[in-house]
Parts: sequence; C-alpha cells; structure tokens
Amino acid sequence: MKSVLDIVTTCEYTNYMIMELLGHKDYIRVLLALDDKPLRFSALQKALSLKPTQLDRALKSLRKGHWIIPHVAPTAGGRILVEYRLGKRGTAFLRSFNVFSKDAARRTAALGYSEVAELRSLYR
Repeated sequence: MKSVLDIVTTCEYTNYMIMELLGHKDYIRVLLALDDKPLRFSALQKALSLKPTQLDRALKSLRKGHWIIPHVAPTAGGRILVEYRLGKRGTAFLRSFNVFSKDAARRTAALGYSEVAELRSLYR
C-alpha cells in the first residue's frame, strides 16, 4: 500500500506544485475548508470571508492541479449545482500538512511563537 507521501509525489511536477500551493494562503484555506465536506462556492466564500474573485482564482488553480474536483449536478428548473470536493492529491496533501502543523505546534519554543501562530491561522 502506498504511503501518503507516495500519493503526493506521483506527479513529475510535485515540487513545483506544492511550492505553488504553499505560496498562496487562500489555496490552503480552501483545501482545509473542504476537508470536512463538499461545499458550494457561496458556502466557501462565507466560510473563508474571501472576495468572489479571490475564491474563483483559488478554485481555478486548485482544479487545474487536481487538488479539488468539482461535482456538477443538474437540479430542477435547469439550474446546475456545483460542489467542490477534495481530490486524492488534496487529501494526501492535507494529511501531510496536518502532521506538519501538529509537529510545529509541539515545537513552538524552538520554532518561535509568531511562526507557529501564522501556520495555525490557516485553520481559522
């Protein structure tokens, strides 16, 4: 069975993709918000207090990298319902990120309070 790290590293551009993801706080916040359950655009916007353009940019980038997957379903009246869910890559990244965050919290004295607080702020 593959480990979490193996799942994340199966892409040839993994280092670039992870660095790109880590460079955008909003992208990580979107992934964390989707960790519990699939959400629609408006629910994500409310949960993260992001402007529509910020959220749209984050969702486009995360979809492109297969971190998230949109699930499209037609509804009555011809409307389309889109829910965003974590993809395998997003799930694997969050597992690793959560382990990293917990370890950083344990080592607050060595790393510095402000650095760990900034990392923990992503979870709000």
